[in-house]
Amino acid sequence: MTPTETAEHLARLGLDEVPARAFSYEDELPGAAYAWHTHARHQLLCPLAGTARLDVEDASFLLPPQRAALIPAGEPHATTRRDASIVSIYFEPAAFPSPLAAVRVFEVTALLREMVIYARRWPIARRPDDAAADTFFAAMADLIAPLLDRGATYRLPRGRTPPVQRAIACALGDVAGADLARAAAFAGATERTLRRRFREETGVTWRAFVTRARVLRALDLLSGPSASVTQVAVDVGFQSLGAFAAAFRAVTGQTPSEFRRTAPPWPGGDGHSSWPEPT
Repeated sequence: MTPTETAEHLARLGLDEVPARAFSYEDELPGAAYAWHTHARHQLLCPLAGTARLDVEDASFLLPPQRAALIPAGEPHATTRRDASIVSIYFEPAAFPSPLAAVRVFEVTALLREMVIYARRWPIARRPDDAAADTFFAAMADLIAPLLDRGATYRLPRGRTPPVQRAIACALGDVAGADLARAAAFAGATERTLRRRFREETGVTWRAFVTRARVLRALDLLSGPSASVTQVAVDVGFQSLGAFAAAFRAVTGQTPSEFRRTAPPWPGGDGHSSWPEPT
């Protein structure tokens, strides 16, 4: 969607005018890609299946069903749904004891996931005087708060200037084939200039960025019920299982096999999602 289309769609939904303290919203717009916008409430963005992308000013996040994002009220962001099934919970800022200074991405526990599913019975139109709903959402906020402190960020920098942002979009469009020469051509810069500007703007080297992007893509693919660690390593661009395992552990603290064993049995996660550039 364009910024105007996004603003008009959100205005029709009336998310900022709901009188209830908290409520759920299940996005049913197929393949929605929302341009930059803000909300008056904190938003818990939780994919139940598939993978969503969240962009903020200086970072991009990939959200398969094992992860959720808590977006502070007033934080500009863009979201891309693609094939994801997403439920959002909107909270008054007072629901959390400490102010949220930035987006937090964290691991979703089995209990929190079940609460998100259950919360769908209290949508935008819920009664503001429903005490059971208020108690439920307050308990959910209490459950989320400690997860924010120990959750991994799964962050990728966005860059500040169009050439670096275009290079990042090129890499994320095909992480397995991410190549500096191709990204530089896409960005309209020389390889030397892109390499220098990339580090200046993102704080990491091009190689480190690509490695991390490949690991985050692998997390998505490994969510599939029949995913093979070997095939995933190849699909995201690693030349050996050893290199894949070492990079994966450096980012997540686990080996790919450990991640597969400990990941909860989420629905979806067929590994066919991608990272389109937000509108």
